[in-house]
Amino acid sequence: MRNPLLFMCCLLIGFIFLFEKDVHSQSLSEWVVYFQSEKDYSLFMEKYRDRVKDQEKEKQWIVIKALFTKEEIGEIQKLSIVSKVEPNYQKSLASSFFNDPLVSQQWGINKIDILSVASKFQQRNMLIGKQIATAQGVMAYEGQPLPMLSFSVLSEEEMKLSRLSATVDHVENTWTLQVTDKDGKVLAQNSGNLSTLDVLLPENQTYKTLQIHIQANGWKKPPVITNITAVNHVLVAVIDTGAALHKDFCGNVLHSLGKDYVHPGRLALDDHGHGTHVTGIIAACANNHEGIVGAAGFAPVDVVPFKVLDREGTGGDFEIAKAVNDAVSMGADVINLSLAGKGKTLVLEQAVQNALQHHVVVVAAAGNWGISLQDVYPASYPGVIAVAAVDEHNQIASYSDYGWKLDISAPGDNILSTFINNEYRTLSGTSMAAPFVSGVAALLKATDPRLDDIQIRKRLFESAEDIQEKGYDIHSGYGVVQAAKAIQLPYSEAVDWLTIKSGQPLSFSEKQILGISKGLIGKDVYVFIDDQLVEKRNMDDQWLSFALPDVPSARNEKKLTVVGADHTGKVAAFDERWVNSAASASASFSDVPSSFWAYEEIQTAYREKWINGFTDHTFRPNALLTRRHAVMMMNRLFQWRPQQIRSPFLDTPLTLAGALPIYAAYGQRIVKGYDDGHFYPERFVTRAQMAVMLARALKLSEDSFSGTPYAFKDMDGSFAYYAVQQLADKGIVTKQPYFRPNEFLTRAQFAAMLARTYQYMLDKK
Repeated sequence: MRNPLLFMCCLLIGFIFLFEKDVHSQSLSEWVVYFQSEKDYSLFMEKYRDRVKDQEKEKQWIVIKALFTKEEIGEIQKLSIVSKVEPNYQKSLASSFFNDPLVSQQWGINKIDILSVASKFQQRNMLIGKQIATAQGVMAYEGQPLPMLSFSVLSEEEMKLSRLSATVDHVENTWTLQVTDKDGKVLAQNSGNLSTLDVLLPENQTYKTLQIHIQANGWKKPPVITNITAVNHVLVAVIDTGAALHKDFCGNVLHSLGKDYVHPGRLALDDHGHGTHVTGIIAACANNHEGIVGAAGFAPVDVVPFKVLDREGTGGDFEIAKAVNDAVSMGADVINLSLAGKGKTLVLEQAVQNALQHHVVVVAAAGNWGISLQDVYPASYPGVIAVAAVDEHNQIASYSDYGWKLDISAPGDNILSTFINNEYRTLSGTSMAAPFVSGVAALLKATDPRLDDIQIRKRLFESAEDIQEKGYDIHSGYGVVQAAKAIQLPYSEAVDWLTIKSGQPLSFSEKQILGISKGLIGKDVYVFIDDQLVEKRNMDDQWLSFALPDVPSARNEKKLTVVGADHTGKVAAFDERWVNSAASASASFSDVPSSFWAYEEIQTAYREKWINGFTDHTFRPNALLTRRHAVMMMNRLFQWRPQQIRSPFLDTPLTLAGALPIYAAYGQRIVKGYDDGHFYPERFVTRAQMAVMLARALKLSEDSFSGTPYAFKDMDGSFAYYAVQQLADKGIVTKQPYFRPNEFLTRAQFAAMLARTYQYMLDKK
């Protein structure tokens, strides 16, 4: 060796190089890096371009996905040009494989009551019967083969279309479907090598004339169009492992429009099976003598597959976010995300918010770890409908995640659906539950295109079948989705808390988000806590952020009420829920011992939330009851909704605690006030007045009584005579010699009357 020192230096340098290369190959991982300006992004790219794998432009950020070691990312975080760094958290399939045998019965379809609504829908090719014009002449289109490559479609009436598809008899290589308007302006175009190509037409347009052009350059034999279809369909984006070509998918699965984010440039074809299974739950064909029926497979609903998960069923938030944004740009009405995992990224959160801001219904699987989904995403992002799984007996699946972020349940255990290689397979998981909800959401949109995401989610929740605790619970949400009941609900505007569930412990230091349906924009929203107005605001956006005050109350639970009203005060939307429902089921009033005559009735009234008591832990049972408090307590039992937000009386301004129940009672004709236009809310209520109000609330006659009257000695000639007889007959007032109609009612007496009224209502049911 002529120069041992040089040899040793070269060897050392080589060792360092090899070691560094090995470290990078062992520890490189995906990171999401955010920049606030093009300049910062450009400076970063000058040095790290070879590490950057993809990029996405958001409203506020330029976002890249790049490969770095933990040591490198630590230094990158310190750069002034970098605004934020996050791991590209990986999400995995929210499903479980079970080796159960294939079954012919789809119990899930029956469970959510799909069959009773299927006849209300039809898929119609709107080109059937229209005129086809070519250079050779005009003919009516009835589904026959068309040998021409260019022609016009003529319609006497305006056609509202969402999608047009053409199928050719053979494929030699890439071909193009182009659609133009009567002036030759290109409306949509798509190229590919599938036998069917699809294009989405611009929204909110109608057409009397369309020109269709097929380009098959270089083909030895010109194609023949075997089918051309134009429809006006709801669009569902399934963001998953893609969707395989399957014999049970008809023209409603738009493979030619799918996108692959795992292998960019390819079709979104499934190499795993999960996405095909999810797609089948939504869109498998009805009445085609093949396999199964999708929850919306009989309805005017299309599905576009987006492949973000690889053959192992995993993918990053960056790819998922890109797919969500692309689905929004494509005009999706519903996005199904049957995937879940821990880790929250800004890029995916903002993509989801973008979808919701465009009124897209976003549905996600809750996850299959049997844990709280507090940190499971995307299900936990505000506004996302998080879905739990139930079995055939309405039992929550043991693997289904739970928590206050959960919204609703659907069939998820042993679900038969389509699979790769033209097969069918039974799978289980919240991944299977989510598409049932997406399918029903699509049916709602197809039933009434006016419905937006807030209205749809409210319908889904209000119509769900309660299966566990009464009302909302953290394991089943609002219950199991029900298609028929959701569809049958009348049209209305809606408000819905995106961050607050019924009974949820509330942190008053945190901002809460209220969702607003489109028709309420520009109107006013009023927020009440325990019937006390805490905020009025103009609804200038579909998401409103509130910092709710902690209103002092005698009980832990608080009633949270939201009213949306127009400039005339007419109520257009209403929401009411209890929060902080963690108090004991029994009252501990210091002045109501167990020996008190109305102890049990007061306990019932407290348990049912008709009474609160006072902040000093007293109930004051012998205190006289004011007219205001009487109506507030009655409203909590009968749950009247106000029709007007403007006061019908001179002395009940909206700022008065209990004003809203008074307005609601007036709208129901329970109270009428005095001739001078006042209600006199702080006056005490008499026993006769209360009897009349209860009779009106129960829709009992004030003018007659058909039974045998009880001989009260002090009721002859009283305006409340028939009302008292009605209530005595029902056991709501006791049959004693004297009713004492002009005496003022005590709080204990009224609690007892409410408890008896409640029992009467239960018995009547």
